[in-house]
Amino acid sequence: MREYLKIEFKHFFMNKKNIFIYILLTFAAFFYAYKVAPAYDPIEKVDREEIEARYLTRQEFIESIEKRDNEDIHPMTIQAYHMFSEVNPLDKARLDVLDTGDLKKYAQLTSEWYFKTNYMTYYNEHLSYNSRYYMKQRELAFDRGFYNSLEQYARYGAYAKADYELSINQFEQRTALQTVERLLNGPLPIILITCALLLTIDVVLKDRLHPSVLKGFPLTDWKKLLSKMFVAYIGSLALFFPLIIGFVVIGMRSGFGHFQLPSPVFTNISEWQQVGSFDMMTLGTFLAQSLALILMWFLVVIAVVILCSVLFRHEMVNLAVGTLLIFGERFYLSRNVGYFWDIEKVPTSYIQVGRIVSKQYNFFLASESLDYLLGIQLLAISAAIVLIIIMLIAKNKRFMLIK
Repeated sequence: MREYLKIEFKHFFMNKKNIFIYILLTFAAFFYAYKVAPAYDPIEKVDREEIEARYLTRQEFIESIEKRDNEDIHPMTIQAYHMFSEVNPLDKARLDVLDTGDLKKYAQLTSEWYFKTNYMTYYNEHLSYNSRYYMKQRELAFDRGFYNSLEQYARYGAYAKADYELSINQFEQRTALQTVERLLNGPLPIILITCALLLTIDVVLKDRLHPSVLKGFPLTDWKKLLSKMFVAYIGSLALFFPLIIGFVVIGMRSGFGHFQLPSPVFTNISEWQQVGSFDMMTLGTFLAQSLALILMWFLVVIAVVILCSVLFRHEMVNLAVGTLLIFGERFYLSRNVGYFWDIEKVPTSYIQVGRIVSKQYNFFLASESLDYLLGIQLLAISAAIVLIIIMLIAKNKRFMLIK
């Protein structure tokens, strides 16, 4: 068994395709760390000039209204006057504490600012969120603005209670750990799981290149398939090493952050006015749960690829089935689809790992049942079913791993 594993590991890590994937991922990590991460421009950021410009414009409006006779003012103008009079003192206070460097006080004021401005915008059709939300996915711009404003309200509220040193980079989620958080809420899970698929796609079929050598090992086909799964899984774990390099580069530039930083989790939209619609987990918990889901996805993808290799014996079939598994959610996911379908029962609904852990999907898909633990259970059951099918096929007397 040990000698067979040695050969499998050698073939896996000496495979030119696999080497290319590791090199490509390493290059992507370097490129992201040196070019993309430093250029990150969040919509919700700490911008003193923006705050000051908004404050001065509104203050000029407030002062002009105070000099006029109220009987000559349109009701909508009076409404704007009252709203600006409520929010502008917060902007002035935020400017003052930024000048003094009191970031904890800034976090407290900013949390309150997000809550008030979000409430006003949500219930006033004449107001809108940051214009940058409308630059893409315009149909979701209002929902994204609403969600992100409430998330910032919760995040800054946690910063205001922090017992650790705060920084602007933390507020803007630029530290290395927070960059990983942002990527997990974005494309990183898909990239890693796709790489795992590509690494595994020929782990069984490559034996056609050297059948005589492998036939000499006194192992059952079932044990050989398990060995291949183990090797492919270890090879998939190796995908994290290039990311660690990029992580270190970002950390040296913007700080590493730490695991106690806040990571908001969406709860219930119906109660947002009273108690807020977010609970708070630590960044360490978010990363741990996201990693658990990704590792479970590795297992499912590898098991499915090996099953397809046993049944169809063609790499293109492996690629097609794996691609359908990874991108299958695109066929049915849309805004509010959770109202009509029990999407939480479909394993492919859990491919966007970060959005499952943070429960962003619960908001955008209108499903209260999408949950990290349910996703782990569904993926584990799926992997177990596939493994049982592989075992039944491999132990059939008519089955031959190498023909």
